[in-house]
Amino acid sequence: MYESFFGLKRRPFASVPSLEQYFPAASIEAARQSLARCIQRAEGAGIVVGPSGTGKTLLCQSLAEQFRGQFSVVVLASGGLSTRRALFQAILYGLGQPYRGMDEGELRLALADYLVSDKCAAAGMLLLVDEAHTLPLRLLDEIRMLMNLVHGGQVRTRVVLAGGPSLEERFASPRLASFSQRLTSRCYLEALNRSETEAYVRHQVVWSGGDPDRLFPAEARSAVYQATDGVPRLINQVCDHALVLCFAAGRTNVERTAIEEAWADLQQLPTPWNGEARVAKPGTGVIEFGNLDDEPRAAPAQAPTSDHEDLKEPTPAVVSADGTIAATGVAPDEQIERIEAMLGELEEEFHPAGSIKPEVELVFDDPGNPFSERFVEEEVVVDRFAPPAGSPGVSVEVAARQVTGANDTDFESVSGPARAEPDRASCQDREVIDVCQTVPIRRPTSAAAKAGHDELPEIVVEDESEDFQWHQRRPIATVRRHEYRQLFARLRRA
Repeated sequence: MYESFFGLKRRPFASVPSLEQYFPAASIEAARQSLARCIQRAEGAGIVVGPSGTGKTLLCQSLAEQFRGQFSVVVLASGGLSTRRALFQAILYGLGQPYRGMDEGELRLALADYLVSDKCAAAGMLLLVDEAHTLPLRLLDEIRMLMNLVHGGQVRTRVVLAGGPSLEERFASPRLASFSQRLTSRCYLEALNRSETEAYVRHQVVWSGGDPDRLFPAEARSAVYQATDGVPRLINQVCDHALVLCFAAGRTNVERTAIEEAWADLQQLPTPWNGEARVAKPGTGVIEFGNLDDEPRAAPAQAPTSDHEDLKEPTPAVVSADGTIAATGVAPDEQIERIEAMLGELEEEFHPAGSIKPEVELVFDDPGNPFSERFVEEEVVVDRFAPPAGSPGVSVEVAARQVTGANDTDFESVSGPARAEPDRASCQDREVIDVCQTVPIRRPTSAAAKAGHDELPEIVVEDESEDFQWHQRRPIATVRRHEYRQLFARLRRA
């Protein structure tokens, strides 16, 4: 955007940390050397604690690049892992191993099998966990147990944790006492001081191919430190925004006023401007907010009105929010109790994001797929000789007479009081499903049997519904008895 205007080859102050722009400040370089020694000698786990924007992610990237040829490096850069299964999946993903479709036990065994196999590096795995203060205690303890895996007399997992100040507080929990004993390197990152801030600005401009003294004069570099208090992330934001403003205004260098305007645009004025004394020159338009003195203003001394008045106990004084001292008639002990009570109320209301709270792990059993079970297939038997539903035709009784060839006098009615429940077993033998109910049937008389009807006819259903009306009559073809037997024989074989 503005690189060609200022004669730069690349963007000097990027918002994303890059190893090419690594600046060896005192705190981050000491932490890198200490952690490198801890990793090489397998002394134990190491932690890096520092405020936001001080270079924890950049330090993890530097260690990963340094040991990538010796170890199988895994960088867990995204926090928010809440389950052991998610942790193992993230590690296996970083190693390039399969991680889908496995439960927690299978993932654990797959990781252990990889660490002792020839696929893993000879020195084992280096696990770099960024934003480690967001992990639950159970996952931190799970990482500790990964360090217990030893193969061939060598530890297969080296661990480095990086996080905010709350990370060290989490290791004070009794649940992490065993992990705390394994911490052999504790490193702390701090903000840059004035000289390091100015050197950092010069280093970034030189890396991008520009002239630091022309682009950022000494006064501008001093203003950068006052605005950002030496936090590298804020330095990048302010300097980059100042270059954008100067590019829009057509100025080839960054002045102090551009730094102040850039900081005001970031909506972070007046803090964290540090407490260095700055005298506003006439016409510069600099506005001072509040009082930067650390000590409250002393109350004006009053002369005693009498000879014994100076021997009286002094009236307790309270320092107000604006730094003034107001005299009250409350005893010091009562005033201290009030202050302690007020602080207690504030402590109850304040809950930081990384505070340790009771953790509850919800485990839900896999209900399984109900559609994976095999169902018994239903066989639908269709009567080819029945009239279509809703179509006009003769009654079922008349159709039965036509099928069997018997007269109305050859049957005796068992409907009414003599109606009986049909034999359900016979229904199953003949595979007649829809008629196994209490229905009116007719059986042949003895005269019909003597005439040659040795076998009983099939069950005939009489539809006595009064609401049903036939609108059209269609004759049904006569079917011989042997064809009817063949139909049921085919149904049995099916």
